Amino acid sequence: MIRKISMLNEKGDLLDFSDREKFILYDVSGLGVEFDNKVDIFNASVLMNSQSLKLGSLKATLLVGQNSSNGYEIFTEIFRFLNSPPYTMLYETDNGMYYRSCVLNKLTKSDMKKGRIFLEDVVFDFLTPFYKEISETYKPNSDAEGDGKIYAGTNKPRNLIANPNFLNNMQDWSNMSDPEGTYQLQAPATDKPTSNILKLTSSNNKLSSFMNAWGLKVRKGERISFRVDIKTENNPDYDRPVIRVVYGTGEKDYKYSDLGITSSSSSFKTAAISFVVPEDGVFSFQLINQNLSTIGTMSTYFREPMLIRGDVSDMPPDFYSGKPSNNYYAYPYIYESDYNGKSGVFQIENNSVYIGSAKGSPVEITVHGPCTNPYWEILDGSKVLQSDGYNIDVPDGYKLVVSSIVQNQRMKLIAPDGTISDVYQQQDLSKSNFVTIPEGHVTLAFHNVGDVSFNYREEYITV
Repeated sequence: MIRKISMLNEKGDLLDFSDREKFILYDVSGLGVEFDNKVDIFNASVLMNSQSLKLGSLKATLLVGQNSSNGYEIFTEIFRFLNSPPYTMLYETDNGMYYRSCVLNKLTKSDMKKGRIFLEDVVFDFLTPFYKEISETYKPNSDAEGDGKIYAGTNKPRNLIANPNFLNNMQDWSNMSDPEGTYQLQAPATDKPTSNILKLTSSNNKLSSFMNAWGLKVRKGERISFRVDIKTENNPDYDRPVIRVVYGTGEKDYKYSDLGITSSSSSFKTAAISFVVPEDGVFSFQLINQNLSTIGTMSTYFREPMLIRGDVSDMPPDFYSGKPSNNYYAYPYIYESDYNGKSGVFQIENNSVYIGSAKGSPVEITVHGPCTNPYWEILDGSKVLQSDGYNIDVPDGYKLVVSSIVQNQRMKLIAPDGTISDVYQQQDLSKSNFVTIPEGHVTLAFHNVGDVSFNYREEYITV
């Protein structure tokens, strides 16, 4: 259900199409997707030859002046607004705010109707998919800003959870249960003889939970993955929280159904989840048994929780305890997180929806001087997918702006007084140039830079 459609013009003026005193759009169509498919037919079979996305259009009926006696004057406001194209549609739904660039195709103008209103046809042609703009910044730390830490065991993924096999009773774990919540440590099973089993039990509407909070600091954009063995008992409601991850001011629950757990199981199931941290903060991890049913008691069994920095595919196949994340070496300076020794690194999760019509999202990058010969790379693991760079000095106070946004593609050096110089000739021809952000998880790494800011468009063919 549409909550709100409005438009911005090039001057930044806003036209609200839900203003009942002025403009209302209804019978809206054209927000979906349509392709032009070219096929070759071989007897009863069809071979896809090519597929191209068709230009989409917003089509609607525009009601002007419903609750006003000044319909002509209100219509004039629309013309003034349209005098500064192109436009950006703001489409707000229950799933959030989306943007889409467009231009006017059609706006009829008929005589005023009974009730002193206008009913007109309006069509806007879209120039882009729906998109959200996601921004990031990078600023190097000076050596004097604090003590740095290099974590041990960086050559392989380590389990970051303290006391993950429960062998030392529940040391390093905090009981978060209601008074009726109980726990029991059970002896290891034969398939994993070095790991105790934690059994959490709770009665109706009660919670039994343990938290492992050991001071792990995480950063926005960092990928974290966890794995745990789970077994349930007498549990008719498998759509309830069982794992809770907490990062800074936010938290996220994972339910039995998220992990593929059914109402009861005679053996353990190994469940794994990977996610990107949405904000900087201190991380903690909770194991939960919450009874939301009317039965007397229900239980959940946990074994060998594992947490690593990285993707699920990076997890070692066999469990090992490792050491908690506070096992580090301290140095008297800031040690920045790096990727192959390079600073200014961003882990990006691009959740664009292209349905096969594109392979990456445009990005605008701003490099602030002073710096010399800046360049950047898109990486999948250690593989360089794309790169761009400029053989140029960016003086203090200047900024280099490079955009792969089709409607605003540019490579400019901007002086403090606003003077703009085209630096096309300084582009490093050894690079692929004009990078885009692929779908999924990638790394964006900057080199030879000071302060950097960038924003990319997470795009959706339809929402």
